[in-house]
Amino acid sequence: MNCNVRRSIPTLFAAVALAALACKGTEPPTTGKIEVTTATTGADVDPDGYGVTLQGDTTHGTSGSTTLPIGVNGKVTFSDVRPGTYSLLLGGAAVNCPIASQNPRGVTVTAGGNAQVAFQIACVQRVDLTGVWNYTSRFGSPLACNDTGSYVLNVTGSGLGGTDDLVGTCDLQDGSIDHSFSGPVTGALSYSAAGAISVSLSVADCSFSADVAGSPPDRLTNGSIQCSSGPGTWTAVRGGGAVTSVSVSPATRSVVAGGTARLRPIMTDASGSRRVGPTVAWTSDAPAIATVDALGVVTGVASGSATITATAESKSGSATVGVGVVTFAAVYAGAYNSCGLTTGGTAYCWGNGTYGQIGDGAKANAFAPELVANLTSLTSITVGGVHSCGLAAGGTAYCWGDDAAGQLGAGTPGAQVCGIDAEPCSSTPLAVAGGHTFSSITAGWVLTCALESSAAFCWGDNPVGGLGDGSTASSRTPVAVTGGIAFEHIVVGNEFACGLIAGGAAYCWGNNSAGELGIGPTGPQVCSSEPCSTAPVAVSGNLTFVALSAGQFHVCGVTSGGAGYCWGDNANGQLGVSTTETCSFGGFFFDCSTTPLPVDGGVAFTSISAGIFHSCGVTATGAGYCWGSNSDGQLGTGTTDFAPAPTLIAGGLSFAAVSAFGRWHSCGLTTGSLAYCWGYNGWGQIGDGTGSETWAPVGVLGQAGAPGPAPLRVAQMTRSARHTARALKPLSSRPPRP
Repeated sequence: MNCNVRRSIPTLFAAVALAALACKGTEPPTTGKIEVTTATTGADVDPDGYGVTLQGDTTHGTSGSTTLPIGVNGKVTFSDVRPGTYSLLLGGAAVNCPIASQNPRGVTVTAGGNAQVAFQIACVQRVDLTGVWNYTSRFGSPLACNDTGSYVLNVTGSGLGGTDDLVGTCDLQDGSIDHSFSGPVTGALSYSAAGAISVSLSVADCSFSADVAGSPPDRLTNGSIQCSSGPGTWTAVRGGGAVTSVSVSPATRSVVAGGTARLRPIMTDASGSRRVGPTVAWTSDAPAIATVDALGVVTGVASGSATITATAESKSGSATVGVGVVTFAAVYAGAYNSCGLTTGGTAYCWGNGTYGQIGDGAKANAFAPELVANLTSLTSITVGGVHSCGLAAGGTAYCWGDDAAGQLGAGTPGAQVCGIDAEPCSSTPLAVAGGHTFSSITAGWVLTCALESSAAFCWGDNPVGGLGDGSTASSRTPVAVTGGIAFEHIVVGNEFACGLIAGGAAYCWGNNSAGELGIGPTGPQVCSSEPCSTAPVAVSGNLTFVALSAGQFHVCGVTSGGAGYCWGDNANGQLGVSTTETCSFGGFFFDCSTTPLPVDGGVAFTSISAGIFHSCGVTATGAGYCWGSNSDGQLGTGTTDFAPAPTLIAGGLSFAAVSAFGRWHSCGLTTGSLAYCWGYNGWGQIGDGTGSETWAPVGVLGQAGAPGPAPLRVAQMTRSARHTARALKPLSSRPPRP
């Protein structure tokens, strides 16, 4: 075009205007646009569509974002968008419509450009988990809870709510306990573009997740649990139908008069799954023998048998409960529990059950005597630190409880898991291997020893020569004590043992770090950097004893004249005499005597029982004395005052024997065959049905010949508030050496 051509005036104005436009040219665009599309497939498509948000957009306002609605298979355009990089977020999708493509998406806008973004949404058929779900779960490490329960769920949009009702049993450091819970559940459903559906639930301090299976959904599978006590697994099936059957667990149960036991209703529905939650009515056909409360707790009343029935939704099941009344021939205190032998040759135990030492097949604490399973016609029992043993009439030995060191002697480790360290154990008696015919047996902490005729055999832990076989190799089966010594009596402590020969001379072997061998401060050998003897050595002093007892780290004996002698650890006054020696272990120093010293007080004893932190003895007239630590009333004197010398047990009872091997409690049998215990009772080891300690003797429940609760609690002292609900003490299957 020639822009200088002259024109007529009108034409000129028009031409000038056109020429001006032509000469100016077209200005470049300053904005662009974004086209967004959605492609939705699958079932249960959300008809409301979605919302797509352009983040970082200040073109259309100051908020920095613009949201436009878009259909399920729709298109929307963001116009006049300044050049730059933005983020597109698709929202509003139903929970069952996961977005298969990347979301949010980055997008770059150029001036005059038209950016295109497509979102793919794959909807999944919605599921409804509303209703009852019956589940089983196991969680915790190394010990675990085993639960059965029901979730009652309701769906609220993408969320879940409801309740949980469960029963079960948990293994804990303080013993196995009944685990029951009723409380709220919160959670959510999750759908994946691949079609998988999962559920997540939160119950108390546990998180649960599982896959939803079945169409319609009828199972929750591949479940995982995470709790403060450890991980676990769970599964569930849809339930909630009418109860079709009821049974009671256990089907047979025994309790002593005054003792209690918890029965569980096992309800199933038409699916065959466990129901929890329906109201259960409990009845007893013989309330004069045993009563039952609304929770299924049975209380023994008198000797005999009762049928306990549970009824739910017109369906019933029952269990047989036998109530026993016992007469004890012996009673012993272990570290955390107690046991007694009846005149009929059956064994009962009570107290802590963490390591299976109750012997009834459970690892639960027992606050009244529980019958040890599968043993009859026993001639004797022995209670160690955390295991016990019994001797049958034919000489076969059986042991139960902790088996970490092989102290049960069964040859292979106990098949169960016990304690905070997940040690092998057995909550029912195991036969000692080797086919021996023993005449006596005694349990310590990590050792057990027995006599076959006059030959001594030991088994268990042996790092410091406690087996006495000349080695430091441990053994899960009995090994012969070396030296060919003919023993008449043998006792076991913690990593050491002692025996009496004819004539009353005492020999000891094993650990000597506290002077418990009675041979002086050293040993003929060094085992694991400690003084020791892997073979029997004679106790110093040329004393002759008629009775001998080993505690945790000290020994006491009685001479033919009734004089008491003790040696070993004296950090808590358990020797009953002031000592001038000091022993050491691991950098710690403590009072001790490495040779026998006479017990102060001039009391003539017929027997002495060496315990852990204290000792007790009995005189020919039946008077009971204790001395040493008394932090929990284990001396039975009616106070918690320390006693450096023998102090009379309160209550005026006449004892045939007293056992002091309990760490913080003691037990005794009267000349009238009544068993009493006293001291710490946090696990029920007193056997009076409570968890409160007592500073004077209290009668054990379930005994024949007991005149009633008041006389059985002779001279029981008032318990101060600080002693009625004390925290449980720490447990250990291997107490630290002194």
